[in-house]
Amino acid sequence: MLKKRVIASLFIKNGIVVQSKNFNEYLPVGKPEIAAEAFNAWGVDEVFLMDIDSTKENRSINLDIVQKVAAKCLVPLTVGGGVINVDMVGKLLEVGADKVCINNVLGTSIKILEDGRKKFGAQCMIAAIDSTFVSGTYSVYDYRRSKSTKVPISSAIKKYIHAGAGELFLNDVDRDGSYRGYDLKLVQMVADASSVPVICCGGAGTPSDILEVLKNTSVSAAAAGNIFHFNEHSITIVKARVGKEVPLRQDTQFTYSAMPISSTGRVGRLSDCELENLLYEKIKVEKI
Repeated sequence: MLKKRVIASLFIKNGIVVQSKNFNEYLPVGKPEIAAEAFNAWGVDEVFLMDIDSTKENRSINLDIVQKVAAKCLVPLTVGGGVINVDMVGKLLEVGADKVCINNVLGTSIKILEDGRKKFGAQCMIAAIDSTFVSGTYSVYDYRRSKSTKVPISSAIKKYIHAGAGELFLNDVDRDGSYRGYDLKLVQMVADASSVPVICCGGAGTPSDILEVLKNTSVSAAAAGNIFHFNEHSITIVKARVGKEVPLRQDTQFTYSAMPISSTGRVGRLSDCELENLLYEKIKVEKI
């Protein structure tokens, strides 16, 4: 059985990592390379680095930022933002990206996916789909115009996979920054319709939310951003909580495996006896 993944999302605005809410409210966090270094230390499986302003400003993500993050990133790094042609895909791979994420709302992105698949392989090409629920239907959200395109999510899935996407990155606009948990109905619908791995993002508020989506849907990975910022060891705690019920990679030396963890991610206290055994080596008195 393939192990599922926990992915850290770094959304950058003006070169700074931000916490996002509904794609229109942002709280600055810090430098992306520092965040990536911390995520590596805490045992994340992958890192997603997305420039949320680049397409609106008709530019690509800053290559210097990508290079700095890649230097600190010891796990697969996916990069996106303003990628409009296969040449830019090549440049991002050259400076350290392992995969490139494309999201041009079904426009020129189809051609990029086709060209990228032929030149670099489908495993490098990730198609992002921003979803919103309007009039009883999940449809593709146009982040440039801040409104729904009314294109059904199912249509986007077919087009992207046919064009050559090796994975899908599903971002739920309605739950972005809400801490309400993932929309399991949406996630499972996309996973059922997809013949390639699906990564879901949007809504994680506690380790239990990530456990719920990885355990109760056939999604391949859960991505989160906001809950991992300003909280040391948060990824380790999440993986300890989720790993008790879902197969995950455990790469850090300290995994909290022996620690009680609540549904909200609080680590409980061990008994005095257990703590004493961790601190001191017991040596039996030799009898003569």
